[in-house]
Amino acid sequence: MGESVKIKEIFISRLYGIYNHRVSLRDGGITIIHGANGVGKTAVLKCLKYLLEWDIDALANIPFRTMHIALASDVKVSISRNSNSEHSEKNDQSLLNAPLEISFFNPDGSHIDTISSIDPELLSVAKAMAASRPWLREIRPGLWFDENSGEPVDVWDLSHKFLPAKNRKRKAKTRSAFFEKVRRELNVKLVDTYRLAVRNGENSRLTVDLCAADMIGQIEAVSAEYAKRSQTLDQSFPHRLIAGDHEFLSADLVSERLKNLEAYQNWLSALGLLATIEGPSFPSDVKSLSAGKIETMSLFVQDSESKLSVFSALAQKCFMLSDLLRVKLAHKRLMITKERGLSIVSEAGGSIPLSSLSSGEQHEIVMMYELLFKTTPNSLLLIDEPEISLHVKWQKSFIQDLKRIRDLIGFDALIATHSPFIVGDFYELMESLDEIGDHDDY
Repeated sequence: MGESVKIKEIFISRLYGIYNHRVSLRDGGITIIHGANGVGKTAVLKCLKYLLEWDIDALANIPFRTMHIALASDVKVSISRNSNSEHSEKNDQSLLNAPLEISFFNPDGSHIDTISSIDPELLSVAKAMAASRPWLREIRPGLWFDENSGEPVDVWDLSHKFLPAKNRKRKAKTRSAFFEKVRRELNVKLVDTYRLAVRNGENSRLTVDLCAADMIGQIEAVSAEYAKRSQTLDQSFPHRLIAGDHEFLSADLVSERLKNLEAYQNWLSALGLLATIEGPSFPSDVKSLSAGKIETMSLFVQDSESKLSVFSALAQKCFMLSDLLRVKLAHKRLMITKERGLSIVSEAGGSIPLSSLSSGEQHEIVMMYELLFKTTPNSLLLIDEPEISLHVKWQKSFIQDLKRIRDLIGFDALIATHSPFIVGDFYELMESLDEIGDHDDY
């Protein structure tokens, strides 16, 4: 896989009105931002997530003055606060909450596109309406608190409530056609600190159980593909054998590939992806067969390899998950089955509910599963505090484990941590956010 970095650098000024942070992403694909609590590590991750998902409303709620992002294509994204306030000094706190203006520039500095998160004309009308309604108290530009209803109202709420229908503008997120092209092939995924439970209304479900359910679905999907391919190949087998339009293998090669097939079938069975085959599945002495039978076995070998190849990607991920957890689940073993997806058994053979595992064990399973099975290639992975609930020994192995997974899946990772054990000996990957900047220059 390539070593290109989709985002080269991010610079944020006056984050929380205090911090100036510059983070340069490493060419190797893994970057660690390290710093004490409160300096804005999580905010840096969320800024990238919100921008790349084009959630401008959420991005605007993070208090910062300016943000500049350099992409791998050398295109630059510049985000600033568009304040019409009469008090626009550098230290003016209102600048941290003013509407966003987002501009895009070519490598030579020429301007491509600029958009505003709030339509300036509509904002002006909304301000005029709010000024004549004393029960509306401005929280920040574009947002007011309605003291009568006890709820916040924005520009679009005001226009829909007080403007004639013919003068209203449809509420829609402004998008940049240019940036849509830039981010089309780049997925962004945030693995946040709330990893162990997912709330849906009044119901809460452990994420580790959701991983088990997802694994069942993954196995069912690949098993269905296996059955479909098997049916197609089996139905056409006689015709293809008679037509002779397949590769003819020697007896030695047929024998060797049959042994490899048997080993691969056993491996898939051990991983829980394929039913265990009882008794010998292939002839033991291929070399003694007639030429016609060797030709038949030659086609059979190729068909069998094609059928089992559908398991390849899932099998590699399952093997790595099992291998990574093998030394971390004390006196326990991860089992992967079609029926239960993921389950845990003790050394004594008893089943252990996933919900009964320690928080550290659950965090480890959920994290590894997210990275292996729910991260698409060419993603920018944003991982917040991977050290949560992890033993120091597990923290020390995290970057090495992440490198193994990255080599298999293919993603770039930006990790926010305050654990020195996560950083370990990987100082070359670290960007410190401990310093308070004294300038706004980019």
